[in-house]
Amino acid sequence: MTHMIYVVPSLKAKEKLQSEGKAWAESQGFPYVLRHQRTIQDLMDEYGEDFLVYSSRGPQIDRPEGSHFFSLNMAELRIQNLRKGQRDHLLEALMGMKEREGRTPESLSCEGEGDRSRWKGSSEPPITVLDCTCGFGADAAVASFGLPAGSRVDALEVSPLLEAVTSWGFSHFVHKKDDVTAALRRISLRRGDYRDYLLSDEGPVYDVLYFDPMFQRPVEASCQFQPVRAIMEHGGLTQDLIERALQKARRRVVIKERDFRQLCRDFPEVTLYGGKYSRIGYAVLECDSWKK
Repeated sequence: MTHMIYVVPSLKAKEKLQSEGKAWAESQGFPYVLRHQRTIQDLMDEYGEDFLVYSSRGPQIDRPEGSHFFSLNMAELRIQNLRKGQRDHLLEALMGMKEREGRTPESLSCEGEGDRSRWKGSSEPPITVLDCTCGFGADAAVASFGLPAGSRVDALEVSPLLEAVTSWGFSHFVHKKDDVTAALRRISLRRGDYRDYLLSDEGPVYDVLYFDPMFQRPVEASCQFQPVRAIMEHGGLTQDLIERALQKARRRVVIKERDFRQLCRDFPEVTLYGGKYSRIGYAVLECDSWKK
């Protein structure tokens, strides 16, 4: 069942932008309604949370607290660092590099200014990844850019509004670097709840399942979360769901976290990735180790 989302143009939208917004809304099955100089509060009074404003930056979530539109955010800096040959802890975790004999994270580097990032000397096989909590799409973008050639990154997002904005970015945002644009186009995002996927015996099977529970309980003072706080899904990643993920994934489960104490108690075999002074890190649970 399609969640009803109304699309309205920005206040100063010219005819061309209005036509673009209407075409996008129709392609998504969303009703397009005229603005009539209504304020954001007027729109909220009429449509509640179920509307997007179409601007020159694409569809955006406009609220009195601020606006959220698609951008690469921190993924921009991380991609630049990959071009310089620097490490990315998420990529290392997804690839399970600490588990490879003779292949420690320190041995990784990247090359290729004009092409998509490739692991140096990579005889590494491609992998398939499902980002179960896509959110703003930054981690999916880094994964699509940096994983070995031929890898596939799919994503789930439970919030209809957030899925619409991020999906637009993956399919329409044009970066100044062609390989970044190509990386975005390779991501397949669909609306859905990862809990439904995990508890179902159907659906595609992936090498790696990735979770960012932090996105569901962000830092209260974080400005970028303010416009979307009311629509965010706050369901937690429980031990039972992690165990189900380990049954469903082919190779490993990766979880982004600030505090690993409970996870380490529940899963003593966990491997941790991340910088010594980083506020966040990645927990990697290998399916084979857990199933023994």
